[in-house]
Amino acid sequence: MGRKSRVKTQKSGTGATAVVSPKEMMNLISDLLQKCSSAAPSPGKEWEEYIQIRGLVEKIRKKQKGISVIFEGSREEFFPELMAWAQESGASCEGVEIADFAGEGFGLRATKDIKAEELFLWIPRTMLMTVESAKNSVLGPLYSQDRILQAMGNVTLALHLLCERADPSSPWLPYIKTLPGDYDTPLYYEEEEVGVDASLIQVASKKVSLTSLDAGQSASPAQKEDGMDAKFTTPDAADPPTTQEQEGQTENGGDKATASLSQEVDVDLSAEGTGDVNSE
Repeated sequence: MGRKSRVKTQKSGTGATAVVSPKEMMNLISDLLQKCSSAAPSPGKEWEEYIQIRGLVEKIRKKQKGISVIFEGSREEFFPELMAWAQESGASCEGVEIADFAGEGFGLRATKDIKAEELFLWIPRTMLMTVESAKNSVLGPLYSQDRILQAMGNVTLALHLLCERADPSSPWLPYIKTLPGDYDTPLYYEEEEVGVDASLIQVASKKVSLTSLDAGQSASPAQKEDGMDAKFTTPDAADPPTTQEQEGQTENGGDKATASLSQEVDVDLSAEGTGDVNSE
């Protein structure tokens, strides 16, 4: 790229790189693997198992904290480098730009009118991080011997990403530096947030069960014989609808749902000749 990579190794509070005992780390990882590979917990024990797994993960994170590779600067600062790397690698990205969609995150925005069925973006396979590229990397010897990596591509890719992130000369560094530092998905929730969500889900499940029970008791024999789920049927008329009326309602409802979905995902290319493609 012709630019010096701004990469540094995170230091501990004392200013020295943290020393992690390989044996201690392997023991923690082994405990975590065993816990995650065991049989599902009995009903009512899920939260207890979650606490145990999270405790092991937190211990591992603390051990690795002093040796993490971090990048100086925000994601936005590396976007120009990412686009330049894409063009140098043979990707076609003319007509689109990286934009910040408020509340949705970063994504690609069209800068020109794009016709239907027009190919406007393609990326060479050499730019992709795949299991094949992992096998040809420093992970190759480990992959050839480890059955977990051979059976689980997601684990292979995770290790592949970590190895390339720690390599200042990695060809994927322009891409890696633009990855988010954190996420708002349930996997990244704090323990307190998971506890609140779990409680809300339990309450909601109870309400749904009671609603379904009430609806089932009020359904007419004809509705039950037709195999219709009573909780989705809320006729306003005093007399129950006929089978033909029910089928018509189902078809119309499906059309409305399809139309609504299409309206949500359509890209508006008419406004000033541009269109927005959001990315969460």
